[in-house]
Amino acid sequence: MNIKYKNQKIFAFSDTHGMHRRLSIPKDVDILICAGDGVMGFTPDELRDFLEWFASIPAKLRIFVAGNHELLFELSPHEAAKMIPDGIKFLEDEGIEYEDISFYSVPARAWLHQDIILPDNIDFLITHGPALGFLDEGNGCPYLRNAILGGKPRIHIFGHIHSQGGKSTKSGATTFYNVSYFERLNNGK
Repeated sequence: MNIKYKNQKIFAFSDTHGMHRRLSIPKDVDILICAGDGVMGFTPDELRDFLEWFASIPAKLRIFVAGNHELLFELSPHEAAKMIPDGIKFLEDEGIEYEDISFYSVPARAWLHQDIILPDNIDFLITHGPALGFLDEGNGCPYLRNAILGGKPRIHIFGHIHSQGGKSTKSGATTFYNVSYFERLNNGK
């Protein structure tokens, strides 16, 4: 999904589930964001293949957030972290600034397990799972919803709910983008 923000061309996606090479990414993207589930299975080889492909896409900044299919990040986080190639910033429970844009991620893959407080003034919150009530078909995370309503990030990027991919909605100070590409890639669109 293309997003223009503070003069930066941003392309965000999730849920390619092994079909990443079918994804059409604009050539002039400045920032590339993957909100998880680049793989279908749980093998290190599949994850390595996806991450190498992701690192090869021309962009000034590449951000990766693990989804529920990147199970290695939960089961063996040190082994998974070693697989991240140079040129990719893995975000989890931290934030970064780039070109006066703040990016932050919490491990909602697909749900948080407790209340959290987001830092103030986040431009982009990136998670794999949605917040309850926002493009989630009733399956979103209530803890994430509370955090977003309290922290008021300007944009929330997420996926996980395939049928809502490509849709956006605004509530209060936050615009929500479901960037799942599964249905489009799986149906050849």
